Amino acid sequence: MKKHLFPVLVSWIVILTSFSVLALPVEVGIQPAEQSGQPYSVMKFKLMISNNQNLDDIFQIVVSGEHMEWKMPGLIAKSVPAQSSEETEIIFYPTGTSRGKFEFTVSVESLRNPSVKDSAKLIIEIPYDFKVKSFSSSYSGNSVNFNAIVQTDEEKSLQGAFSLRDSSGTAVGSVPFTETVNGEKTIIASFVPEEKLVAGTYISSISVGNEIVVYYTFSIPPVHSISQKVEETSTGFSKEVTISITNEGNVIERDYSLQQKTPLDPMTGMMTKPAGNCRDEQGVMVCNYLVGDIKPGATAHVSYTVSYWPAFNGYILLTVIVISLVLFSFLRTTTPRILKHHSKRGEDLHNIFIQVKNPFLHRLSDVVVRDWVSPLAQVLQEEIESTKPVMRSLEEGTELIWKLGEMKPREERILQYKVRSLVHGSLKMPGAHLKFTTGKGEKKIKLSSNRITLN
Repeated sequence: MKKHLFPVLVSWIVILTSFSVLALPVEVGIQPAEQSGQPYSVMKFKLMISNNQNLDDIFQIVVSGEHMEWKMPGLIAKSVPAQSSEETEIIFYPTGTSRGKFEFTVSVESLRNPSVKDSAKLIIEIPYDFKVKSFSSSYSGNSVNFNAIVQTDEEKSLQGAFSLRDSSGTAVGSVPFTETVNGEKTIIASFVPEEKLVAGTYISSISVGNEIVVYYTFSIPPVHSISQKVEETSTGFSKEVTISITNEGNVIERDYSLQQKTPLDPMTGMMTKPAGNCRDEQGVMVCNYLVGDIKPGATAHVSYTVSYWPAFNGYILLTVIVISLVLFSFLRTTTPRILKHHSKRGEDLHNIFIQVKNPFLHRLSDVVVRDWVSPLAQVLQEEIESTKPVMRSLEEGTELIWKLGEMKPREERILQYKVRSLVHGSLKMPGAHLKFTTGKGEKKIKLSSNRITLN
């Protein structure tokens, strides 16, 4: 029997020796680790300090936390003999209107050797005088709906708000409420955001007395929905066609393009179009239009003109020829146009388009286009896909110069480049300039485009 007990005793000695080797010089324990109580009531915690050193020591006691005004005066240092433990009390007296769980840290540090120290945490819970039994949110149409069930033990007036944020934490909107609750009550509210919500994850919350109580997360699935409306305005020998493209979904449609087909029969003469974007396919003019980015709820427009040339008898034909000659003379004296517009490609990134139009029957020579970019924006030179300009850095910004040479009758040129805005908010961009001559030795004509604002 004694032979069997000897190995067991040896094992226990090894275990106890291991524990003594692994033990810290000082160890702290708090009982209980967490207490719940009401304001203006005493809460007592037992602090046990174990001195595992082979010498007597004095340990400084420091308490830290959010509401230090709750801590009652107590010992600031405790003497503990070698290889023994001593117990003391830490007393709290919660006051004020704060509710929730509050964490405090109790640290002890040797006055003989500051490197000998340890700490432990305690939690004080001051429960709310109300309870949110359930909370949920939903999205229908473009309305966000909130539903909460709140419970109180006695009649109480609750003031709070329902709030909604997107996945990045940006506030979308909120709905305040004031309700008198005695027992259990359902609170329902809803609101319609100023802009249609895009697909993604959203976080709703209910708060009472500026304290966030419950969160609820829901997702809006992506919906792609584009509607088109065609309006035609007849002006006798021509018609103006306007196509309205509306994004009825909840996803930004990037680089949206539109294809339009118009028959070219004896009653159809021509359709104005961007150069290079249209082609004749067996008597049908097929044109591709780049609309750009369309935000949810936004509408973009595409317009073009179709001109009719009826086949009349000789007299009518002669009249048409005379009218055509008059129109030809008129068109030769009409000044071409330069237009400037943009589309947003992402955060602070924009596409800039310059359209040079020569819609009449004369040729342009020595065509030069100049544009300027504000010093508050950066030209992305490596992403210029169309005709590349000559670029010059000036104090007032960046100058871009395109030497286009000649432009044929009814020819259009589209110049494109990308910029990155270096500031948040609106950025005004000056208009582009067009210079050209209509023949040798003639005076150069200068035109300016519209200005644009980058948002």
